[in-house]
Amino acid sequence: MEPLFKVPIRNLFCLLSYMNEMPELVNSLNEVDEDIITYDFIAKQFLNEAEAIKRRGFIKNYEVIQEATSHLGGRLMMNESMPYIVAKQPKVVCEKDQYSPNNVWNQIMKSTLIGISRNRFVKAETRKRSFAFLDYFQEVDSPSLTNEMFLKLYYSRHNSHYKRMIQISRLLHEFTLLSHKNGNWSLFSAELDETFLNQIFERFLFNFFRIEQRDYKVQSEIMQWHLQGNQSLLPVMKTDISLTHMNRHEKIVMDAKFYKNTFQENYGKSTFHSHNLYQMFTYLMHQPKELNLRGILIYPFNGVDVDESLLWDSRMTMEVMTLNLNDSWKDIYNKLMSIVIQ
Repeated sequence: MEPLFKVPIRNLFCLLSYMNEMPELVNSLNEVDEDIITYDFIAKQFLNEAEAIKRRGFIKNYEVIQEATSHLGGRLMMNESMPYIVAKQPKVVCEKDQYSPNNVWNQIMKSTLIGISRNRFVKAETRKRSFAFLDYFQEVDSPSLTNEMFLKLYYSRHNSHYKRMIQISRLLHEFTLLSHKNGNWSLFSAELDETFLNQIFERFLFNFFRIEQRDYKVQSEIMQWHLQGNQSLLPVMKTDISLTHMNRHEKIVMDAKFYKNTFQENYGKSTFHSHNLYQMFTYLMHQPKELNLRGILIYPFNGVDVDESLLWDSRMTMEVMTLNLNDSWKDIYNKLMSIVIQ
C-alpha cells in the first residue's frame, strides 16, 4: 500500500485551483483566515454563488422537445407519428421549441447541490441548505458530473455570472473524485497517496509558475538523446517543468518527487534517491552548453527540512528541497516564488 500524505483542505483547494487554471479563486480568499477554509466552507461558497445567480436569474435556452399529443402544434414529425397512425390512435408526434432552464449550466448546479446534500464531509446545516435549494430545479436534469463536462463549457455575456459557481463546482467534483479514491478525509484535511498527490503537485507547479511570474517561459520539453544508434529503443526524455529565462541565458529544470522518505537507506547510510539524481543530471547534460542551469528536485516535507545545492561547475547546479504542505498558503507561495526571484 502506498504511503499517505496529509494535506490541509485549504492547501488542497489552492493546489486544485492552480491545477485547473483558476488562480482567481485563491486570490478571492486572500482576506479569509486560512484556518476557516474547510471542506464545508468551500461548499458554502458554492451555495453563496448559487444564491447570487438565483437573485440575478437562472439562464434559460430554447430546448427542442418531442412529444406524442392529440393536439397539433409545432412541427409534425411524420416518421415518428406513423406507429400511432397505423394503430389508429388519435395521436401524432410534434416537435416544439420550449424556453427551458434545463441546460448544462443549471444541470451542473443541480448535480453539485445533490452531491453536497449527500456529502458526509459537510455539516448538516449545509446539507439541508443544499437540499432546500433543489426546489428551484424541478425542471432541470441532474446528470453525473464528469471532467469532460466542465472542459466543454464556454462563457459569454449571457452566462458569465455563472463562472465562479462553475469553478467551485469543478473543485468540489475534484474533491469528490479524490475522496472516493482515498477515503481518509475530514472537514479540515485529506490524506492522499503518492500517485495522486504527485499528479496534482506536478500540474500545480507547472501552472503556478506559468501564471505567477513573467521572467521565464514555462513548458514541458522533450529532449533528444546525444547518442548515435537506434533512437527508437531509447526512453522518452521529458521534463516535468522547464523554465527558460526570457532575457538571460538561464534555465531551471524542475521535477516533483513524492516519496514518504526524502532519503534512501543503504547499509545504514541516508542518501538522496539515486535514480532521481541520475535522471535530473541526464536532463541537465542534454541542455545547450551556453545556458546557466539549475536542476531542482522538490520532495514533500516529512519531518526533515532539506535545502541543498550541489555545484557541478560555474554554470550548473543541482538542488534538492522540501516543501511543507502543512504550512500556510502564504509561506508555500513565497517559497515557490523565491525559486524564480534571485
